[in-house]
Amino acid sequence: MAEIFRPELCIVGAGALGIALAQHARRLGAHVLLVDREVPEPGDGPQRAVRLAALAASASRAAAMRQADALGLASVEPKISMRTVQERARDLAAEHSVLDSHERLAALGIEVLTGTPRFVDGTTLAVGDAQVRPQAFVLAVGAEAMVPAIDGLDEAGYFTPDSILENARKLTHLLVIGGDPEALALAQVFARLGSAVTLVPQGPALAGFDAETSSILMRALAEDGVRVIDGAVVDAIQPRSQGIGVNVALPEGGASEALDVSHLLVCAGHLASLDGLGLDAARLRPLRGQPRQFAVGALGQTSNGRIRVVGAAAGIEQWQHALGHGRAVIEALVLGAPRRRPAFEPRLVQTEPALAQIGRWPTETKPLATGRAILRVGLSENGKALAEGQGRGLTKVLVNAKGQVVAASLVGPQAGELAGVLALAMDNGLPLSQLAALSVPHPSHLATLVGLGENHKARETVSPFMRRVGAARRWLRI
Repeated sequence: MAEIFRPELCIVGAGALGIALAQHARRLGAHVLLVDREVPEPGDGPQRAVRLAALAASASRAAAMRQADALGLASVEPKISMRTVQERARDLAAEHSVLDSHERLAALGIEVLTGTPRFVDGTTLAVGDAQVRPQAFVLAVGAEAMVPAIDGLDEAGYFTPDSILENARKLTHLLVIGGDPEALALAQVFARLGSAVTLVPQGPALAGFDAETSSILMRALAEDGVRVIDGAVVDAIQPRSQGIGVNVALPEGGASEALDVSHLLVCAGHLASLDGLGLDAARLRPLRGQPRQFAVGALGQTSNGRIRVVGAAAGIEQWQHALGHGRAVIEALVLGAPRRRPAFEPRLVQTEPALAQIGRWPTETKPLATGRAILRVGLSENGKALAEGQGRGLTKVLVNAKGQVVAASLVGPQAGELAGVLALAMDNGLPLSQLAALSVPHPSHLATLVGLGENHKARETVSPFMRRVGAARRWLRI
C-alpha cells in the first residue's frame, strides 16, 4: 500500500530557491515536505550568480591591469588561463553553495522525499510509491535556457548561460544572441578575458531601462571591446568546417550584415523546468501566449487553488526577486497574508559599471505629472568613485510632490547596493530629503544618496509665516 504524506506545505524542487523557501516556512512553524527530483534544478540562481561573479572578478582584474596607468601604475597585458579562471569560479561557488544535505534539512525539521514527482490529480502528487496530499503545493522548480528558432542554430551548436560556465578554452570570436542582463554581463566578461565579442540583442538592447543611464553602460561595454549591434536580429546561421557564418538583419530596414564567428552563446531568457510533472492532471493551465508561466495572481495563485508557483514558473528570473516573492507566497499560505508584499525590487545588470533600475522610469516623450521632478547626481561629484578611477556614472531619481521616490535609475560602481537602499526608502515612503541625514564615511559611494537628499532639501521653501515665526523667536532670545 502506498505511503501517504499529509504535510501543511509540499514544495517541489530542491534547488536553492526550494530549500530557502522550505527553511522560511519551517521558521514560521509549518510542517514542510520538500520534494527532491533527484537531479539538479537547472539554472540554480545563487550557484550561477556566484560563478558569474567570480568570473567577473577575474575579468575585472584583467581590465584593471590593462588600464593601470590611469592610477599611476604601469599597464600590462595579463596572461589568462581560462581553465584556471573557471576552476576558481567553480571552487568558490562550491564553497558558498546552499547547505542542502538531507541530514541538515531533517535536523531543521524539514521532511525530504526523493524521487520523480508526478501529479495524479489536482490534490495528489505521486513521488515513487508515495503519495503527497498537502494543504498546498508550491512549485519552486529551476529554469532551462530558452532557445530561439533560428535556422542553423542547432547544427552549429551553442553555449547557454549554464554551459558556458564550464568552458575552459579561450573563445576566438563569441557571438552573444540576446540582450538580457546575463547576456550583457557574460559579453563583458569574455571580452575582458581576451575574446572578440559581438552581441546581437534580438531587438532593442536594455529595453525598459532609462536611455541616459543605459547609454553610459553601452559606452563602457564598447571600450571593453564588446560590439553591440543594437536593434539587430540574428535570422540565419551557417555552420562551416572552419568557423560559423551568421546573418544579422540590421535595424535600418532591409539591410543585413554577415559575421564570421567561432562560438555562439544564447541568452534569450529561461523557461520553467516542468516536464514530466503531469500538469494536465493537476488542472494547471499556462497563461495565454506565455508557455510555462502559470501565475494568475500576485502571490503565485494558479488555475488550481491548491497550487502556487514561484520563480521561473511565475515569470520571475532574477534571484533576488524570486526569493522575495517566494517568501511572500509562503507567508500568505502559512500566516494568511504576507508580512510584506513584494513592491520595489531593483532590476540589476551585473556589469561593470553596474546598472540598476527601480520602478517604471518615465519616457522622454511624455511630460512629467504635476508635482513630480527628476533629481540627479553624477559620479564626477563622488570622491570615492574618483579615487578609484570610476568617476563615470549617474544616479537619477523621480520624486512626487511629497518628495517620495517613485522611480530610480543608477549606473556606476555599487549601483545594486545603492538601489537596495533606495528601494527600502521607497517601501517605507521616506521623503528623499531624509537621506541627507545619512551618516556615511568620507569618501563613500553612499554619499551619492546623501547628495540627492541635499539636492531635494535645497528645493524646499520656507513659507512667509514660518519666516516671521523664526524672526520672533530670534528676537525673544536677544
